[in-house]
Amino acid sequence: MSDNHTSAGTRAATPTREVLRIALPAALGLLSYAVMQAIDCALLGHYNKIDQAGAGLTFIPVWALMSPVLGTMTGIATFSAQYTGAGRYRRAGRHLRAALMLAAVVSIPYFLFAALAPDIVHLFHAHPDVATAGGHYLRIRLFGVLFMAIGFGTGSFLRGTGDAVTPLKISLVANALNLVLDYLLIFGRAGLPEMGVQGAALATVLAQAFEAVSFLYLLFSRGRMRREFGFGIRGKIHFGEVRRLIRVGGPIGAYWFNEAVAWAVFFGLLGSFEDPSVMAASFAAFQVWHLSFLPVIGLLQAAQAVVGQYVGAGNPAIARRRGFLCMRLGVAFMLGMSLLIFLFRGSLIAVFSPDPAVAVIGTGVLVWVAVAQPFDAMAMTALGSLRGAGDTAFAFWGLSLIVWIVFLPVSYLIAYPLGGGPTEAWIGAVIFLVFLGAVTGLRLRSRAWEGKRV
Repeated sequence: MSDNHTSAGTRAATPTREVLRIALPAALGLLSYAVMQAIDCALLGHYNKIDQAGAGLTFIPVWALMSPVLGTMTGIATFSAQYTGAGRYRRAGRHLRAALMLAAVVSIPYFLFAALAPDIVHLFHAHPDVATAGGHYLRIRLFGVLFMAIGFGTGSFLRGTGDAVTPLKISLVANALNLVLDYLLIFGRAGLPEMGVQGAALATVLAQAFEAVSFLYLLFSRGRMRREFGFGIRGKIHFGEVRRLIRVGGPIGAYWFNEAVAWAVFFGLLGSFEDPSVMAASFAAFQVWHLSFLPVIGLLQAAQAVVGQYVGAGNPAIARRRGFLCMRLGVAFMLGMSLLIFLFRGSLIAVFSPDPAVAVIGTGVLVWVAVAQPFDAMAMTALGSLRGAGDTAFAFWGLSLIVWIVFLPVSYLIAYPLGGGPTEAWIGAVIFLVFLGAVTGLRLRSRAWEGKRV
């Protein structure tokens, strides 16, 4: 097979184009999971600082609680990519049906978590008003887990087959809906009640529900899904596929959960300073970081799809080259983002809050965010390649060691015994990403992942 062809037989003029045809729409499509939160944060910053800090306080708990389900659902991309590369389309369709059934079952406990939302938020020992606002936000967001799971799973499946455009179209409409609903429900416009932080959470859940319903409509109405993948309303659930999805996707969910818990502990460390400006500024900076690496998340998705397709077609050498191509593209992009974040850090924080105290802390944090960018790109693209090959357990164990031995101990040491304060505590995050990028990059360079099969 030529190095300029995909494993599914579609021609790409160059390897770079082959990667970017998935990466670019995937990056834009993932707006529904980053921009929705950023819009909540930005509009709440112009509503009041307490509500903004409350939403910021719950960003990591929301992600920590949802990540086991959502991470596991993204494992479907490995199956759709490898089976598409091998020409076994109906086998891929069976895995999608199993994934949606799994999403419905595992979303049930989140109704209990929603009832416990205030208790969860108070674990962070934040200012009482901030904690109350955060409890309202978290409770409503947890009711949207099923919608997010459907969106994550179906979007990942389609990107694994090489179709990144359909998830993009749906997410753009969902984001537009979220923006409108945020404005109406936070500030109480068009005759609707002024709901503040609760309105922001409700707007996001409604937009995610729209996204899930749109995906399901396309799955059950699109002729190609029935003809090639055998997907339809009628169909048997194969529990062997459920077990394989848990085996491959489970470590991804565990990885996400572990990382989210680490960030939750880190934000709890920041919250212990009690000044609401620290949390508001840190959350705003985290949102800038989150938005800045969206294109690299697209490259992660592309690496998972393209590497998976070549592995499925029996071409690990080309799979490896595509993985390192994604890494080079990601590092180059994030070096540019580093410069932009550093130069415009004051303006970026101002988007989220006009408060001078928030600006001082936030601009300091963004200096360290700028330093972290290329290492973040290296780690994410390597992880995408390893996921495409089905090598998901290694990343979980590697992350666990680095998080609990390096990231959190270093952050605590700098913030308290060394008296660095909340801004300098972010140095620990930079060191964490340097280690993670090195470990995952070396794993991709090795041949250990070539023997993995799903």
